Amino acid sequence: MKNAFSSLVLAVVLSLSCTSAEPHDELLVITEVTLIDGTGGAARPGMTVVIDRDRIREIGATASLSYPRSARVIDGSGKYLIPGLWDMHVHLRDLEGTLPLFVVNGVTSVRDMGSDFEATTAIRDQVAAGTLLGPRIKTSGRMLESTGWLDQYVALLREQGFGEQTEPFLGTRISAGDSAESVAVVESLAASGVDFIKIRHAASKEAYLAIARAADQAGLQLVGHYLWIVSLTETADAGQKSVEHNIYPGFNDQTDQEKAEIFDALILNGTHLVPTLVAGRKETWPSEVASAIVSDRDGAVDERNRYVSNAIRKSWQETLAMNAADEGRPSAGAIGHIVTQSNEFLREAHDAGVPMMAGTDAPTTAVYFGSSLHDELQLLVDELGMTAIDALRSASSVPAAFMGLDSQLGTIEAGKIADLVLLDANPLVNIANTREINTVIIGGRVIDGTERSEILAEIAAAIAGR
Repeated sequence: MKNAFSSLVLAVVLSLSCTSAEPHDELLVITEVTLIDGTGGAARPGMTVVIDRDRIREIGATASLSYPRSARVIDGSGKYLIPGLWDMHVHLRDLEGTLPLFVVNGVTSVRDMGSDFEATTAIRDQVAAGTLLGPRIKTSGRMLESTGWLDQYVALLREQGFGEQTEPFLGTRISAGDSAESVAVVESLAASGVDFIKIRHAASKEAYLAIARAADQAGLQLVGHYLWIVSLTETADAGQKSVEHNIYPGFNDQTDQEKAEIFDALILNGTHLVPTLVAGRKETWPSEVASAIVSDRDGAVDERNRYVSNAIRKSWQETLAMNAADEGRPSAGAIGHIVTQSNEFLREAHDAGVPMMAGTDAPTTAVYFGSSLHDELQLLVDELGMTAIDALRSASSVPAAFMGLDSQLGTIEAGKIADLVLLDANPLVNIANTREINTVIIGGRVIDGTERSEILAEIAAAIAGR
């Protein structure tokens, strides 16, 4: 608890030293910008967006709009405005003041898929109060595991010499055995105020179905891993609303008709896939490549390593050591073959119209808060064949609708919250241009290039100092 508390304090001090989430009092106007509004429609050049505190007040052709001379004006000529982005699979742990990394990278909302509930909600509340710069947070709190799997994994940690990991690991998990116990656990999570239920394992098919029913009765979405104790069709029919990671090797052995039935079930039930391709890709790296990243504190291999908290870097090192000690772990080449198979199935799912959302699984090894979402968007285009506009929607309007927030977020429309990203290059020409961030606006609060650089410098200095 001491480390968690000190990390939280550092986060608050860092955020207060350089920024506040409060919007400016005067009107904010972005003129002559090309608008990519997240609805799926064509880009609209020569547009002006008027923001009143934290809301978009008006949008129109520049020549048709007027505004007071006292307004703060951002010249959007030659620039592109997109909605603030979502990362739909993160774990808010070991932050040590790095939460602003999401916002400076244009990620204005996240779905936390398993963390210490009390610590995460404390951070969420500070973000909402404007005392901490960070994304909007929806959280599952602790992940639901089967008691048997959890006991086996903890025993493995201790056997391999990583016993000190067990306490923080268990702090993000809650276990259940039979159906009755599983229902009680769901009810306890619901009573604590979680936003949804995240499942990783269940003791049996009966326990899984009981969990799904209990989540539905509590009015909460059930999301999480694909459990091989039920079919993917049964997963969708049970009401699980999202399935995480690219974990579908073997599905390509099924007939086209069988796959079509799976896709139809996913679409009919509104079950979204969150491939986390960037997390799967790093599993294919040879050990020496992963080791070079993990030991790169100064950013010589990848500049983003300067912004990785010491606690996360330690967890990366321990993960590599555990993998090296695992004699049964497949080779990087074998894992690469599995990932390729999985991505082929996901490409077919996308082509069939199965809804997908962008998520990263940060901060698993070599997956970065904020910036890795741009890697994920690139992979959605390159590996799954998404168009650039579909990739953008997978990180904006689709997540907002999934979370029931589409009346407030996800697209650039009058009346919605002003979460916006101003880009220096067109992302529809090349999805890599989502990295070309000029300015981020979150709740009407402007964070320009200078301030983004200052925030990054403070984060790097704080980590180096620790």
